[in-house]
Amino acid sequence: MMLKIKVIQALLIPALLIIFFFAGCGDDKESAKSMDQIQGEEGIPVQVETVEYKPFEKFQNFYSKLAGIKEATKGTSLGGKIEKINFRVGDYVKEDQIVVEFPQDHPGAMYEQSKTAYENSKKTYERMKALLEAGETSQANFDGVEAQYLVNKNNYEATHKLVFIEAPFDGTVVDIKVKEGDNVKKDAHLFTIAQLNKMLAKILITEKEIRQIKKGMSATMNFGGKVYRGKIVEVSMAVDPYNQAFYAEVEFDNSKNELRSGVTVEIKVLVYENTKAIIVPRNLVTNDENGQYIFVEKDGTAKKSYISNGNSSGIYYEISQGLNVGDKLITRGTAQLTDGVKVKVIQ
Repeated sequence: MMLKIKVIQALLIPALLIIFFFAGCGDDKESAKSMDQIQGEEGIPVQVETVEYKPFEKFQNFYSKLAGIKEATKGTSLGGKIEKINFRVGDYVKEDQIVVEFPQDHPGAMYEQSKTAYENSKKTYERMKALLEAGETSQANFDGVEAQYLVNKNNYEATHKLVFIEAPFDGTVVDIKVKEGDNVKKDAHLFTIAQLNKMLAKILITEKEIRQIKKGMSATMNFGGKVYRGKIVEVSMAVDPYNQAFYAEVEFDNSKNELRSGVTVEIKVLVYENTKAIIVPRNLVTNDENGQYIFVEKDGTAKKSYISNGNSSGIYYEISQGLNVGDKLITRGTAQLTDGVKVKVIQ
């Protein structure tokens, strides 16, 4: 009896495996057929977006260094030892305040001699002026004394400027290139003064780009995680021979003193904007031998629509023809689409 059962099991198990194998193959065929039927009967699944007007902006990007709205670097035509520095970086100075001093006995300046000559001639001038007013000297005598006084005065002022280096205007000391005791060469740069209530950035522009840049255009920059807005205040009319490029100056408000002179920033100039534009992401635009096109959904099918572009940014195309407000732009599932194929809109 046990032998019969074992024989039956040996014959039955392979038979069942064969049945299950062919049954499984039948299921795969049925599944594949069902998927094809879904594609054909219900359509390729896609997502759509109803076209509406949106704002469109186009920027040109430039890199530049910030500088004060007014900035000057003072040097020396004398050279020699730095006697004294009266201010530090960050200090605010008034026009004509002395920032750097050279020794008054500097042999190249002849400061003491010119000062003595000026003071003596001034006393003589004032005395002769009083005598002229009292009628006790001639006009000719006074004119000679006055001429000598003016010569000595000009000489003294010139030597004073050699020895005492003054601020050229009210502003902030943004850089000092020397220290007390340094021996500097003639024409060496000593310090820089800047007015920082507003900042300027000079951007270099190619011949192609200059056609889009106009005075008064808006600009933005990011500094320290904060966006600052400015505008173009000047555009060159000719190529700068040194840089072989056109240039424009962009002005930013710095009334809170947050911006720093000398830092490099990226500046974005708004060269075009349209508050009511039809735009599409660039990745949805495809090319063939007839031009650029996108897919729209109409009556359950995908329709190829050829488009014309107005402007383009890094992400979007502005569409001038081929797409209208209210159209159903297909945004997902475009890779499988052909013109006229059935589609199924899903959320």
